[in-house]
Amino acid sequence: MNKVNTNPLKPPVYSITPVPDALPFQTIALDFITKLPESLGNDTILTITDHDCLKASIFILCKEAVDSEGVAKLYMQHVIPHYGLPNHIRQRYPVYK
Repeated sequence: MNKVNTNPLKPPVYSITPVPDALPFQTIALDFITKLPESLGNDTILTITDHDCLKASIFILCKEAVDSEGVAKLYMQHVIPHYGLPNHIRQRYPVYK
């Protein structure tokens, strides 16, 4: 009962596979880094990751209480002027229940 589990379950690794002739930030994944110490009124980082071309990420400061409309506004301000609208938004990790 008290034995330490030396082989804990690890979540599967999902690799990002490149697509030939892809444009930057046309297939993206959105994620949040939350519960950070407050800085300039922000406590969360929105990460936008390119999955096809650059394998790069954009990090945007925001508040944890941001809603979908707020995320859309942040995307419009920081990504659309440089890369345009994405063709596909991926679900980064499967949802476990």
